[in-house]
Amino acid sequence: MVQRIGASAGMSGWRAATLPVSERRIGMSHTMPARCQLWLRIVGAQSAAGPQVSVLASLLLSPIHVRVIHRAVRPGDPHPEEIALTLPLVPANEQLARPSRTFRGPAGGSRISLQLFDHERSPLTEERELGGCIDGIRETSVSLLARVHPAAWISPRGGHSGTEPTLRLEGELVFVSGIGLRVWFRPLAGDAVVVDIALASVGTTLHFADRVVERGLPGLPAILLAFLDAESTPIGRERLAHLREE
Repeated sequence: MVQRIGASAGMSGWRAATLPVSERRIGMSHTMPARCQLWLRIVGAQSAAGPQVSVLASLLLSPIHVRVIHRAVRPGDPHPEEIALTLPLVPANEQLARPSRTFRGPAGGSRISLQLFDHERSPLTEERELGGCIDGIRETSVSLLARVHPAAWISPRGGHSGTEPTLRLEGELVFVSGIGLRVWFRPLAGDAVVVDIALASVGTTLHFADRVVERGLPGLPAILLAFLDAESTPIGRERLAHLREE
């Protein structure tokens, strides 16, 4: 028999934000390298009531950049003039932290292991042994691949009282699949205790600070967006996000 504590990363509905027609959302599917960082604090391992265990877990994400390309529009020109700038979308080591959990482990000693899984209960990692349940603090890190959908768009802002509107780059990261952490406490005798912690649900969305984009580069009316991973490798292809009338 297994005693379960908490809920796994579950399926949750989500709806993409509604954008004005002038704002073209550019998005790509991406398998992002990430790490689950975990701290365990154990007190009273010899207690007849069982040890008090506190778990603190978080996801550390790898960076994603957006390449903003100002390009000339000349039909038939295979090499149009352009100016390209690279801006961060997901900062390096962006953290998705979860609230800490405290509970009682099984009395009489146990061994601890952990595993990551998605919202369909498919394992994302192998089970990792952490050793015996003794007083103290344990820290560990587990690498995984997260299915995400980065998106960015150019948004006009301002333009009141005769001033020209500015263009701003906005972006978000949506988790396409859930990520859950399972911690096992297997006693020498008796029932195991399993703690499930939802790190990200389907549709969990991180919004990032917008940035001003140059609006009026002469002769370069088209703005295209492209995503780059941590190694500056393109994620998908560049796509048109904004076209200025000239």
